[in-house]
Amino acid sequence: MTHYAIKNKKKLVHAYRLGYGSAMEQLLLQEGAIRRLPDGSYELFSKEAVQGRGEHALRGDYFKVDTVEGRYYPYPNTREFFESNHTLVDAAQDLYEQQPKPLQVWQKEDEMCSEIAFLLHAERLQLCPADPEHYFQAELFGAPLSTSDKGAVVFYHVLRSPEGTVIDVEFNLVSEQDFAASYTLCTASGEPLGEDAKKHGEIL
Repeated sequence: MTHYAIKNKKKLVHAYRLGYGSAMEQLLLQEGAIRRLPDGSYELFSKEAVQGRGEHALRGDYFKVDTVEGRYYPYPNTREFFESNHTLVDAAQDLYEQQPKPLQVWQKEDEMCSEIAFLLHAERLQLCPADPEHYFQAELFGAPLSTSDKGAVVFYHVLRSPEGTVIDVEFNLVSEQDFAASYTLCTASGEPLGEDAKKHGEIL
């Protein structure tokens, strides 16, 4: 059975453009959560980053920030993806409204699907039962990322051949905490399911 989730409706988020000198970017550069590379690109260290390597992003891309126990974790979005899924609300506050769309998701207890099978075969995703805290492992945004067996794989885009065969997948790993806070389970058309129809108008 295919499951879907949608970013919480009417959700306002703070986001910042890399290389544009925001106070948040300057703070995270000082703290080492963002690193400017010699070629002018950036390395961002999200909560899921492992092996001392951050996620790669370019000047003009955007990043959001998750706060866990007083520590900031930046999450990059490409400029194209961010601007097609967000609307500027208040430039002075770097405040945007997300334009949610239903996304296919896969979790440990779900049956195997063609998208996961493709990623496993292409060695772009690993499932590690012996290490439940890092059950999902993948190389994403130029960095090794992982999350626990209670996290999820979220599919941003699936490219198929004319015959319907999966030929490419754009995806991300989402931790249990971030999934619970940021996503609502829904139908393929975006209708919320059961008790998950909640959390409207929150600001991060």
